Order: sequence, then structure tokens, then C-alpha cells
Amino acid sequence: MQFTLAGRSFEFTADIVRRKLAGHVPESIQEHWVEVDGVRWPVKQVMAIATGLERRRFQSQSSRRLLERLGFSVGQGKALTSASPRSGSGRARVDPAALQVLEYVDVQVTFQWLKAGPITLDAEGLPKFPRLPRVPGLYRFDFGRDDDGVHTLYIGESVNLARRASNYRNAKTDQSRQRTSRRIHKEIVKHLQTGASIEFAIAPHVTMHGGEDTDLRLKSARCLAESAAVLIAQTTPSTRVLNIDVDLGEPDAVK
Repeated sequence: MQFTLAGRSFEFTADIVRRKLAGHVPESIQEHWVEVDGVRWPVKQVMAIATGLERRRFQSQSSRRLLERLGFSVGQGKALTSASPRSGSGRARVDPAALQVLEYVDVQVTFQWLKAGPITLDAEGLPKFPRLPRVPGLYRFDFGRDDDGVHTLYIGESVNLARRASNYRNAKTDQSRQRTSRRIHKEIVKHLQTGASIEFAIAPHVTMHGGEDTDLRLKSARCLAESAAVLIAQTTPSTRVLNIDVDLGEPDAVK
């Protein structure tokens, strides 16, 4: 069977998958499984071993479809939610695996980071940005790696990249600027004052669904792409992401 996954072409049979799994041990199943010769494996583990792709590059749904086409049985595990009912409430735990599936959502976001140039400090000690287009898109501050090898990034989105850069530049003197602008302004100035450098990159074009251009004038489109970029950075080892996750608190922990 021929198929394309994460932009790469493959040709597999069920026997090829079995041979590639030889010598590997199934990991614990979090949600979906595929049964190979009576043994249940996590779907994405099998696809990663078979293709050599990193798991973050493909979706579980597409993996399940491909494995089913190869003749393997695919199912869902029995993991319960971690939330416990309140004492005395009489509420039973909810098993997501027992709920009816209404529809599958499979979203792929693709974009490239373009090098805009370095950020420096001007004579007034304010951040000086490279020339930027007045278009919507994503942006990224790359603070480089420190002495411990930790890579620091900040990723954002804006309907106007040039105007957003101006917000960061003037955040100290203009108290009407949002808290994030003031916080990142301080990080920029503190970093550059040490003699270190910051590279600024932008992504003014985003595609979805196999190459279809996304209208980045829509905040929902920008936030989707921004969240994908932040998640990739957050799950990359030795990377510190300055974006604050409201569920995790300040971005101090580094994996």
C-alpha cells in the first residue's frame, strides 16, 4: 500500500510493519491501540517505528486509518479521566471511551519561519527591530542558547507585524501597552544589555489541509498556528519558552 504521511511517501505491507516492530516493546496505551499478532500497541508508536518519523509530525487519526487499511484491528483504550467526583456528590466517573464519537477533527498547520534580522538597542536603549511588513502573521524572538545549552524563545501573533514590533519597542514609555509587551520588552533589553543577540523571525504565510492558504486576518487562524508553534517549542528538550501558559504558570521549567 502506498501512502503519504507528513509530506513523505511510503509503501508498506502488514508484514513490513511486523518486521519493523521486531525487537521493540509496546509502550503503555494512553488512548488508541492497534493489535499486531495478538499484541496491542499505541497507534503512534507503531507508525513512528514503521516510518521513522517523529510522532509530533503526524496525527493519531491518520495513523489509525492507514493501519486499518493494512488489515490491523484498531481500537480505543479504557483510560478514565483524572478528575474524581466530589465526596458525597453521588456523581459517577465519566469514561471518555464510552462516549459516542460524533466526528473526527484532523488539522495540519504548515508554515516557515523567515529570518527578518537581528534586534539591537538604539542610542536611547530601546529595542530596534529590522524592517517588517505590515501584514498579519506570526513572529518569534530567538534569544539563542545560554551557557547551559538552554534555548530561549518567545512566539506571538499579530494582525500587523510592523505595528506589533513598535508596541514592544515603546512598551516601557507607553503604559497603555498590554502587560505582555512590557514583560517581553524587559526581557529583550536585559538580554541585549549583556552583549548577547536576539534574532527575529516571522511567518506571514500559513497553509492548512494540504496546501490551502489560510487567511491570517482571522485571529482564530493566527492563534491556531501560534499554538502549534508554541507547543512544538514547549515539547523540545532544553528549550525555555517565555509564553505564559495559564494552566502551568510562569515559564520557568525546562524539559
